[in-house]
Amino acid sequence: MGPLRGMTVKELETNIMDYARQHAIEALSQPRRVVLATSGPAGVQAGEFPCEAKGLALYLLLPRTSDHLFNLEHNATASLLSAGWELNGKASFLEACAPDLDLGLLKDPAAQWCVLVRIDPLRIQIKREGGWGNIETIDLK
Repeated sequence: MGPLRGMTVKELETNIMDYARQHAIEALSQPRRVVLATSGPAGVQAGEFPCEAKGLALYLLLPRTSDHLFNLEHNATASLLSAGWELNGKASFLEACAPDLDLGLLKDPAAQWCVLVRIDPLRIQIKREGGWGNIETIDLK
């Protein structure tokens, strides 16, 4: 008897979602820099920024003078791109001195001039090894 036999539909859905979340966590943990794209009153903006993942949350440091911040204040939707994935998510602003967050990102001397932004992924598309096309799409809503 296979490992999935005897499982209820609910148990099977939970197993699949656990696998998908774990795969997303592994993918997010890889890059140290990502390209962020936003749109809003400052127009369409794209730029590369340092990042760090904790579970399914991705943290970015954005300079306080960045037009991305102005856009995100009006439209929290963000798109991010790394060598291994594309991500759509919602942004929120955090205090850079957040004591409960153990982020190496905050140890950078430039962090004092930046705003810490948390991106909660809604969808991540994992790219093929060669970078062309997507091999997997994970909805995390």
